[in-house]
Parts: sequence; structure tokens; C-alpha cells
Amino acid sequence: MGTSAADPIQQIGRAVVILSKDYAPEHCTELHQHSRAQFLFAKTGTMRARTALGSWIVPPGYGLLIPAHAEHQIEMFGMVALRSAYIHTAALPMRHQTRCSVIHVSPLLFACIDRLSAEPAEYDLGGIAGHIAAIIITEIADTPPSAMALPFPTAPKLGPLVRAMLNDPSDPRSIDDWANELAMSRRSFTRLFRSETGMSFDQWRQRRRFQAASELMALKMPMPQIAAEVGYGSVSALKAMLAKFE
Repeated sequence: MGTSAADPIQQIGRAVVILSKDYAPEHCTELHQHSRAQFLFAKTGTMRARTALGSWIVPPGYGLLIPAHAEHQIEMFGMVALRSAYIHTAALPMRHQTRCSVIHVSPLLFACIDRLSAEPAEYDLGGIAGHIAAIIITEIADTPPSAMALPFPTAPKLGPLVRAMLNDPSDPRSIDDWANELAMSRRSFTRLFRSETGMSFDQWRQRRRFQAASELMALKMPMPQIAAEVGYGSVSALKAMLAKFE
């Protein structure tokens, strides 16, 4: 398990502690975990977070809440100006203590995290920083999750499919193709896939393509090339897919 620049601040006696750090394009952290929940967002740049259970794309304007002790790895696309709020688990609702979620970063949440980042780590609890920390917790707790999660099937039988779609999101194989390849009936395949991910294969593939397109847009790739890379025949078809996640 790797170490993290945030390790020294995990024991600070404040419900919220902010860490700011800039990363170069293509930087990828080691697999690591924290004793606090971590809410991360980028003032600039796009990130992808991976855990054992899923993958999350975090474009500008969104943040990712990672539960305490969840092993994760973060990959950067473009220059990333990262802001992380490390939050005592007890300060969050139970629904945020067991799973990752991507949420929209409101102007208020953005301003509060940015403002608290300028305060000492052991800020005055009775001063403005203490009030700002309380607003940060409330904003994160009350904002509904977006649809940007890509849950990973854990059934070994679906492993070849997951690896193929992570390596090549444009893979055109249909449900019937995959059922044949995995020596399953169509019914067994669709039931297993939904039970593992909570969505249909077509929905899951669309999310995978959305993630891949977001990563390539962060790298400033031309839209026609992105469309081809992620399996769409035209820019208009790609834009129609992206609009579903706005």
C-alpha cells in the first residue's frame, strides 16, 4: 500500500481539513487509503478514480467522495489543480460512509473549500473557518450523486468483458456476442450483468464510453477522433451521448 501526502494531516483535530496540490498530466497516484473520508475535486483538469468496485470520472465542476479506508488510485488528465477535503466519517450521513459518489460542486461549495484551503490546518473552530467547515459538510451531505459511476462486475466470468471495455471502449460486441464468448445464454448473461452492476450492459457500456470521451476531451483531442476512439460514427452521435450525462 502506497503512502500519501495527506497522511500527516489525518489526525488533526478538525472535522474538515483541506489539502491543495497540483499534478502534471498523466500522473497516477499509488494505491492508497485514508482514515478520513476524502472529497476531491479539481479547480482545473479531469481525474479518474479507481477502486476495487468501480471507476469514477471527475470532470471540472464535479467532485468525488471516497469513504474512509477505501483503497483508491487517482489518474490525472491534463494539469490538475487538486483540492481535497478530508472529513471525519462521523460527520457524514451513513449513506456516504460505504460507497463512492460523484456530486456536482456548487459555487458555494467551491468557494468554501477554496476559502478554507487558505486557513491554517488547525483553524479556529469558533471563527469563520469553523462555520465554513460546517457548510462544506452540509453541502456534500445534501447534494444528490450524479450518474458518473462505473461499477465493476466482480463475477470472474465477466472479467474478460471488463478488461476488453477498459482497454477499448469502442469494442462493438453485442450482448449476444458476449454471451457466446463467455459460454452463457443471453438470459443468464443479462441477469448476471445487472445483478453485478445494477444496470444493463448497454447502459454500462455507454457510461464507459462517456468516461473515455471525458478523458480524451481533457487531453484536447479533436471531437471527430474522440468519436472514433469511443465507438461513435459521428460527432453528433457522440454529443448526443454526452448530453445525457449533463
